[in-house]
Parts: sequence; structure tokens; C-alpha cells
Amino acid sequence: MDLMDFVQTRLSWLPPRATAVLECWLKTIPAVRREIEGQYDDIMAGLEGSLKPYRDEFTSYAQLPRIGQARGEILDEMADFLQREASCWKDGYVSGAVYHGDQEHIDFLNEVYALFSQTNPLHSDIWPSITKFEAEIVAMTASMLGAGASNEQDGEEEPVCGTVTSGGTESILLAMKTYRDYALQERHITHPEMVAPVTAHAAFEKASQYFKIKMARVSVDGEFRADLGAVEKAINRNTIVVVGSAPQFPHGVIDPIQAMSELARKRGVGFHTDACLGGFVLPWAERLGYDVPPFDFRLEGVTSMSADTHKYGYAAKGTSVVLYRRPELRRYQYYATADWPGGLYFSPTFAGSRPGALSAACWAAMVSIGEDGYLQATRKILETGAKIRQGIESLPELKVLGNPLWVIAFASEALNIYKIMDYMSARNWSLNGLQKPPAVHLCITLRHTKPGVAERFLEDLSAAVEHVRSHPDEEGEMAPIYGMAGSLPFRGVVSEMLKRYLDLLYRV
Repeated sequence: MDLMDFVQTRLSWLPPRATAVLECWLKTIPAVRREIEGQYDDIMAGLEGSLKPYRDEFTSYAQLPRIGQARGEILDEMADFLQREASCWKDGYVSGAVYHGDQEHIDFLNEVYALFSQTNPLHSDIWPSITKFEAEIVAMTASMLGAGASNEQDGEEEPVCGTVTSGGTESILLAMKTYRDYALQERHITHPEMVAPVTAHAAFEKASQYFKIKMARVSVDGEFRADLGAVEKAINRNTIVVVGSAPQFPHGVIDPIQAMSELARKRGVGFHTDACLGGFVLPWAERLGYDVPPFDFRLEGVTSMSADTHKYGYAAKGTSVVLYRRPELRRYQYYATADWPGGLYFSPTFAGSRPGALSAACWAAMVSIGEDGYLQATRKILETGAKIRQGIESLPELKVLGNPLWVIAFASEALNIYKIMDYMSARNWSLNGLQKPPAVHLCITLRHTKPGVAERFLEDLSAAVEHVRSHPDEEGEMAPIYGMAGSLPFRGVVSEMLKRYLDLLYRV
């Protein structure tokens, strides 16, 4: 047994705090450091070729060229990159990532972007058109997510409000920052805490780190939904917000939002529904007759939401919406300063200057698709999801996790699921690896609704199961990485590996 085997097998019983202390101490031992560094180097060397496929074929620029390259040559080279990379997602091999992908839709959004490429919402006096687009994006999204019902409950004309952001992560960060500042000002909470299931998006953990909000991670039940008893127990006098997902990213299941938000309301705590993934699917799924539990502003306890327009809203990448039940809460999101020598400065989100063209393209996507378009797109996605789920469940070695509609996670007690993912990767499929428990998911988009894609996926998945059953000792590419990440008791080692992966991305 080598040193790392000893660490993995002998020390996994320690509680988290003791593990963290021991990890710091062990890293000071030269033999341990050499062993860890060796594992890092081996893994990064194996990944570098796949992450840098253009290095030996195209010119790399570590500094500005002395004379600028001709624009035509630049465009030709960039078109080559796109052509090589497009076949995978265009043919439906990718989980999530590209949610629409029809060329006519892409051309339309590109045309809109070109029209507004010079606009900047920071200068609303110069480009009031962007103000119009963003206000209407927020209003349309709010209307879709129960704003009308909220108006009736609150007896106000238009209480639900929000802003356009750069993506789901910014929407979540802004909401958590807003709750922190609101709680400090209105409730005098100086040690804020948030309550979130372990399946909540990693952006909530990022918000916890960025804004010094203690995170109370609560367990999930056998269907991977937040455990209500654990949620209730975790709420205390420092809790500023409770979080639920509709659906959560790993397994595609919806937390018990109604019960969770009611717990928060009774304790005078905010509740955030993260509908980044489902905000533009669930309202239409409900209208189509699917069993969708309440999750939006129709619930009195829901005080904020996030919904990604650049996912199933089919806008260009780089837009999302964060919504608040009342304008008074939204104002804690804003930044404004009145004593800067540069003048009066204010912005609604983290960024100052922003690309107005993205908001223009988002508005154009929503208005051009309309209710009927979203209904038809959702119908196709959910029908394809049912077909793929049924096909996975027909394979005895695999098990679908939870009760998902279109984000289908599956695991295996008999086989190494990451080796199955590696086999699928070798056949061009780009799937999402999960952990705790080890699993894989496919996030179904309009790309997967094309004729023959679902059948091809299930055929390749069946072949993957048979191959891994027949070749249990075959290593694969990602299986060792996920295996190490799942078995190491020291999470800091895994985090360091991920940071080195990011370093590698920026290496010329």
C-alpha cells in the first residue's frame, strides 16, 4: 500500500474539521507533497493534449504581433475553429450547452447582435432602446413566473421586479448579496447564513465565499429532493435566505418549494427559487399537463427567483434574469455612489459597462418565439426526455435517479459509471459527470429532439454498458479523475487539482 492509498483508506473516517487540519499538516511532509504533486502532474499531462488541440497547427500569440494579421486571414482561421467544433453540438452529442442551435435562429440573433454591437446599458441616455429591451425582458419573465398571482396576493399593481444579468451565476450571486445587505440593514444580522440543499448549484457556495455568508448545507431524501426536516432544523436567527431548486442541476428534480418557502415565510426569512434551468420549461410543461409542483411567485413565501434566458429562453449566451417579489428588496442589489470625483455613478448589477447587444438579442429571441413557440419546444423536449428515460430504465445495469422530466441522471451499482461516460465520450458524446453518488446526466435540449438522436444515444449507451461489463479493468480518461475525486478524504487536494486545470486553460 502506497502513501496515498494509506491516506484514502485509513483516514476517511475523520470528521470534516479534523480532516482539514490533518490535510494541512500532511502537506508539510515532503513525501506526501511529492506524492500529491506527482498525481497532479500525471493528470494534467494527460489532459493537456485534449485541451490544447490547436497548439501545433495554428500560430500561438504570447505577445502582440509586430504587424497585424490581415482580417480575411483571421476570419478564415476563426471559421476553421468553429467548423471543427460545431459538429458535436449541432448533431446533438452535447448535454446542455447549446439549447436551441437551429441555424436560422442563430443567424437571426447574430443579425440583431450586429445591429446593437456598440451599445452599452451603462449609458442609458445614449441607448434608451436597451433600457426598453431589458425592462421588457424582466416583465415578460416575471409574468411567466407567476407575477400576476403575486400582484393579487400583495394587492399591489406591479410588485415583482428584477434585472437582466450576465448568467445564472451572476443572478444567484446578486440575490444572495441582496439578502445579506437587506438583513444587515433591516434585521441587524451581522453573521448571515443561508440554508441550501447539497444539490443546490455551486454558485450558492461561490456566493457564500464571496460575501461571507455561512452556508448550512442540508441533506436530500431518497428522491434527491431537499429534506424538509433538515431545512426546518437549519433555520435560525441568523438565517437570511432559504434556497430551493426548480429543478436542481445534478438530477433534474424539483425541491419541495411550496413547503420550503412556507417554512421560510413563517420564520420571516427570504426564499429564493433557483429556476435557472427550469424557468423557461416548467411554466410550459404545466400548461401541457405535466405534473409540475408550485415553484414560483404564486407561492407567498417565494421572495426571489433566478431564470436563465440563455438556456431554454433560447437567447444568446450571456443573459439571465433575477427577480424580486418587491422593489424594496431589489434596491439592496443596486450600487450607487454620490461622492466620487468622476460624477454620480450607479449600476444595477456587478458590471459597469455591459454588452447591450446581448440584451437586444435576448429580447428579440423572446418576442420572436412567443408563448406558442415555447410551448412547442417544451413539448418536444419533454417527449424526448420520456423516451430517453424509458430507454435507460430498460438497461438492467443502470438506474435513473429521482423522478426527472428532461435532465436525466443515471447511476450503476454493477459497473463503473465513469467508465461508461468515457466510452460515450469516445463516441463524441459530451455528458456531465456527477458525484455523491457517482452518476452521469444528459440535459436534453432541442438538439436532442432531432430525428434519430435519442435512438443513437440509447444505442451507444447500450454498447457502453456491454463494453464496460466485458472490460472492467480498462482505465479510460475521466474515470481515474472522478475516482480519485470521490475517494480522497481531502477535498483540498481535489480543489487544487481543479485550480491547476484552470491554470492549464490559460497556458499558451
